[in-house]
Amino acid sequence: MKKRSFVLLEILIALSLVILCIVPLVKQPLQLYKNQMHHLEKMELERLANWTFVEIKEALYQNAIAWDDLPAKNITTEPFPLPAATIELPGCKPKTVKRSFFLKGRGEGPGSGNSQIRQLGVYITLNENRYEFRTPAQR
Repeated sequence: MKKRSFVLLEILIALSLVILCIVPLVKQPLQLYKNQMHHLEKMELERLANWTFVEIKEALYQNAIAWDDLPAKNITTEPFPLPAATIELPGCKPKTVKRSFFLKGRGEGPGSGNSQIRQLGVYITLNENRYEFRTPAQR
């Protein structure tokens, strides 16, 4: 019986078959990881938007934004800049997020006693993403 050695062509065919089988097994988990990181970044931006809204509400309660600077109904303010923030995702370097917000008057009415209440729309911009909140402000 004669022994037959492997030919280079047979090795290349076997290697290409192995690669054809491995690519789908590797590609799908990598795509899943990429999608999960995108969703995690989106959730972190939403968390940062909520945190920014709390900062703005605190500034309103402490009268850091004067009543005269609050917009009346259907009037929009110029954007207020905020310090940049960072978000950190596991396995990634920290990302800097530019923050700003503007206010839009939604309505106005009398409060208890001599006070006035304005319903404000708070629009927070984080990089290119915009988040909308509402809050009352009392004079």
